[in-house]
Amino acid sequence: MSAGGPVWIATPKGRGERLRRADAPVPQELSVEALRHRAIWERWVRGERQAAARGTLLKEAADAGIEAAEAACELLLREGWIERRERLQGGSWQWDRVVWRDLERLQRLLGVAGRQQRETERREAIAEAKEWLRGRADTSQPTALDADLLDELTRAVRQLESDGALPLETLRLRLTLLRAVADWHDRGEQGMRRDFALRALGDTKALGAADWRWLEAAFDLERLRIAQFAPMFWIAGEASLWWGERRIDLSPLHCLGVPVEDVARTEAFGPVARYWLIENRTSFERQARGLPAGVVLLWMPGRPSSAWSEAVEHLLRLAPAPAWISADADPAGVDIACSVGAMWDAQGSAWDPHRMGIKELQESSQRWRLNEHDEALLDRLRAREQLPKELRDLCDFMAMHGRKAEQEGWL
Repeated sequence: MSAGGPVWIATPKGRGERLRRADAPVPQELSVEALRHRAIWERWVRGERQAAARGTLLKEAADAGIEAAEAACELLLREGWIERRERLQGGSWQWDRVVWRDLERLQRLLGVAGRQQRETERREAIAEAKEWLRGRADTSQPTALDADLLDELTRAVRQLESDGALPLETLRLRLTLLRAVADWHDRGEQGMRRDFALRALGDTKALGAADWRWLEAAFDLERLRIAQFAPMFWIAGEASLWWGERRIDLSPLHCLGVPVEDVARTEAFGPVARYWLIENRTSFERQARGLPAGVVLLWMPGRPSSAWSEAVEHLLRLAPAPAWISADADPAGVDIACSVGAMWDAQGSAWDPHRMGIKELQESSQRWRLNEHDEALLDRLRAREQLPKELRDLCDFMAMHGRKAEQEGWL
């Protein structure tokens, strides 16, 4: 670049069109003048496009104004960072496109992550997520040993790893959401989507439609008690719920969903000869159509939330009775049955696993294989001294045959 200004190289590209650049090498450092245009330049160099149209650049710098954007582009040209395509219009040359001469260097000088840096950060983020997942699978904390959730988390990490087109910022957000889902599960939280968003990111509106679609595809949100509407307590039988002088009679109904918080403030409940808790929602609705006399049926939503458990404990205090507990014939189902059964143990009432034994597994047409998470949970279950005999026999059978099944197949 000469003392009087840049020397230009103009290459004709047809009638009334040329490519123009400064006759100088790409700079090694940012100039003092460049610092005045840094904010605009940072917007323009994000991504990996090697060329950009004038309209696109002006749009990205809209809040700075057209004059500032034009000045920023002119400096890029004079200092040798770009080659510019220009067209002859009305006797003067007007630019309509720029081509970066060394985008990676300019990104580095501006502190904007380039492709190589983003790929490194992407690999590190995925590796960290895998390590966290391994630690979760190896933990001794019972709440973390939900094989279904571990499967969902594993598949989600693999999907994120395989999606090379996913922006780094989006990848980081979704990895944060994975941990938030696990934390929500471990704490036994129950609530609506805005409650989850607040817990995960500190803002009820922090998650957009695309984020929710991804979460819906990756996880069974209803099973994890992340609801679009108020959490419900599903119940069936010939009994009544009382609030003072007001009551709901269940007997005319197939089944009924009552807000969990309303169940927790009932003042009387009954009569109940036996509770029956069923994990699978389809199975719950089937059995609700023909209950034995005196049996009150409850839908047990997977690993129950603390709010659901408190509601059940409240009903059990109002109307003590023994229970049948029916979960899937898999390691997670055994663990859930024991966790829920502990509420009956605590109140001195009896409970038994029901229709989730070896017979059901043997007769099921399902031939689902145990995965590594199932096997890890199964080892821990078999090590429990207080495991009921029927469930211990089921665990031994699963370990021997490497099989599991979902209760919807027989209940």
